[in-house]
Amino acid sequence: MPRLSPLDPAKLDPATAALFNQLLQDYGPYANMLSAFAPRPPALKHFFSYLVQSREDGLISPRHLEIALLTASKAHACHYCVTLHTPKLAAHGISQEAIDRLLEPEVPGLDEKDLVVRDYAVLVTLTPSQVSDAFYNRLQTFFNEEQIVELTIRIALCSFFKRFNEALEVPHEDVVALELDHGPASSAA
Repeated sequence: MPRLSPLDPAKLDPATAALFNQLLQDYGPYANMLSAFAPRPPALKHFFSYLVQSREDGLISPRHLEIALLTASKAHACHYCVTLHTPKLAAHGISQEAIDRLLEPEVPGLDEKDLVVRDYAVLVTLTPSQVSDAFYNRLQTFFNEEQIVELTIRIALCSFFKRFNEALEVPHEDVVALELDHGPASSAA
């Protein structure tokens, strides 16, 4: 059961209400998540505006971003995010078998770049101090510094969102299929 009071849009100040509605359009139909941030308008603005900008910048391909996000979500067992990102990764041509085995050493259908992203997501999520120079050099064969910073931010945010969602019992969104068919967002949260 959610711990936060249901959002009453009429009680939002006009600027926050406008931001909330704009984010529903630009970020995607994630009313539960956005509502949870609405009591703190600066967080709503900055977190989600960054995620919208990140998608627009397109520094990381949607496929690799979803590999990173689902891997991080599975690594720390975030039900909300696993539910959200599983169909999104499938939409990028990853088989259900590969998705189910994403944390295993051998994953069918993933190439070397996919596996570097997956391995980096596990390291950043579970043991960031163990990102070795050798591994970082492997990462640099596929990504420049700006992309590595972006990838690291997005992976680290998964841990933040897990803690936020679980502490406040934010209900997961049942809108991913709708978003994949109609919406602009393809790499939320």
